[in-house]
Amino acid sequence: MNKFIPLLLLSFAAHAFADAIKVSFAADGSLLRGGKPYFIKGAGGENNLDELVKRGGNSFRTWTDNGLDTLLDKADKLGLTVCAGIWLEKECSWFSYKKPEHCERQLERVRKTIRLHREYPALLLWGLGNEADGGGSDIEYWKQLNRLAQMVHEEDPAHPTFTAVAGLSEERVSGLKNTPDLKMIGINTYGGLLNLREHLAKIGWTKPWVLTEFGPQGFWESPKTKWNAPIEATSTQKAAMIRKCYEKAIAPGGPCAGGYIFLWGQKQEATSTWFGVFLKSGETTATADLMQELWSGKPPENRAPVLKSIKCSATTLTPSQEFTAKVVAIDPDDDELQIRWEIINDAKRHHEKGGEIPPTPLEGLIQSKGKSAEIKAPDKAGSYRVFVYVTDGKGHAATANVPVQVKP
Repeated sequence: MNKFIPLLLLSFAAHAFADAIKVSFAADGSLLRGGKPYFIKGAGGENNLDELVKRGGNSFRTWTDNGLDTLLDKADKLGLTVCAGIWLEKECSWFSYKKPEHCERQLERVRKTIRLHREYPALLLWGLGNEADGGGSDIEYWKQLNRLAQMVHEEDPAHPTFTAVAGLSEERVSGLKNTPDLKMIGINTYGGLLNLREHLAKIGWTKPWVLTEFGPQGFWESPKTKWNAPIEATSTQKAAMIRKCYEKAIAPGGPCAGGYIFLWGQKQEATSTWFGVFLKSGETTATADLMQELWSGKPPENRAPVLKSIKCSATTLTPSQEFTAKVVAIDPDDDELQIRWEIINDAKRHHEKGGEIPPTPLEGLIQSKGKSAEIKAPDKAGSYRVFVYVTDGKGHAATANVPVQVKP
């Protein structure tokens, strides 16, 4: 046998494999992977990946390249793809897009990441920065972003690039005119998702786009109490809103490549339950059930409890005043429900990296009788929240909270 034949066969196999995972765009802007339509049924976050697969998801998004090799390997074993984020600096005291030496160091850092990970089979997209544009007015940022995108395309033509922005404003669209090598845009939006397609048509956006973050209405766009505390929807209300937005804005596809629900996990941001699809204790909420239905076409066999309402007999209180909280909840599968109540201090504290520190529940103030709780207000003035957690014993939960204020 000619000694070159095995090498030719290996080379042919390598090229065939590369073609099978190459990501490109169809004529209508939709995403192709290996030449076949690929619609992103994704989640933001790198945890609970087995649950993501179980629910019918096919991709997850990261915000940095920390531990990316491990995540890409894990994704490949699970049959998932990875939207790989590369963190980009914002304009600050130690980095400026107006300084060529800073931009060159950044470009070489990004190049190193691309070269290290470009051949992983689970790789789907490169995300160049998350909300790093500072509002969109810095022309030097957009020029650098295009240099980065051009470099990535040269180093890895098989995986398109995008940058994620917090809503696609006209100012950002103007800045993006300086990024012809950026293949698509990632949009982080919450309350604005329902009317996103109308907005994109209004501002004349024609490139492909992906929902890099979507979820419940954000705390910055929610109604507020008289003392300026944002009012959080119940987990049941969140799922209903997300369904409406998804079906109108994401499901039609076309230039929309799909989206990543935020957050496939749990975090403290405004509250401990605002964005997480999971509770800290591991239970999933109605949003997980919804995504399974949207992704797979079938709802789960056992579903999260439905929380119909939560009410407090008073929300403006005097120190140590007694009041009552009640919740109305049912289980769609007739599972026995367990109810847990908490009251927490709503004042925000942050650690050295800027994230919120989860508050500790206040002890000795609640006497619970299942769906009703007798609560004594804290003895110090301030803003607080009364939380209720409804679980079904099958790994599912519903949550709600009511802001209350203690005034001297």
